[in-house]
Amino acid sequence: MPEPSVTIPAEWAEELEPYRDRLAELLLLGLSQMRRQEALLLYRRGVVSFGRAAEMARMPEPELSRYAAALGVAPRYEERMVGEELA
Repeated sequence: MPEPSVTIPAEWAEELEPYRDRLAELLLLGLSQMRRQEALLLYRRGVVSFGRAAEMARMPEPELSRYAAALGVAPRYEERMVGEELA
């Protein structure tokens, strides 16, 4: 199986140098961050539920909830949901 290659801008080379031996880890962290951001964006727009956003982010709901709160993403509530929860 061929190994993928990535071309990066020359101006990033100096910044990436300290992580030269850990580029795979750096890429995985970036992908994880991107999944979280995309999932929360879709949640904020009302495209997906919070549960689906957690699935998309590949993390448990409580963990995504803490992450969302840290970014100032407030939970969406509908009056019907609140009434059901309080009943």
